[in-house]
Amino acid sequence: MDSSVDAAIIGMGYVGLPLAREASAAGLSVIGLDVNPEVVEGLNQGRSHVDDLADADVAEMLGRGFWATTDASQLGRAHTS
Repeated sequence: MDSSVDAAIIGMGYVGLPLAREASAAGLSVIGLDVNPEVVEGLNQGRSHVDDLADADVAEMLGRGFWATTDASQLGRAHTS
């Protein structure tokens, strides 16, 4: 994992997760921050919890370097948040 990422998106719900997908698809490295550890664990295992994205979409994001965290200190790694 690189020491920095292009963007951090706060909140992996119905707005944040699709935004993270689009940023990832555009070639940006993305961290997704959420306070819910179950959501974060599911995303990091390739499971979507929102209707707008399938598990396959999350798997593609992971393949592009996306990862989710509950650790707000990781926001400091991002060029944009």
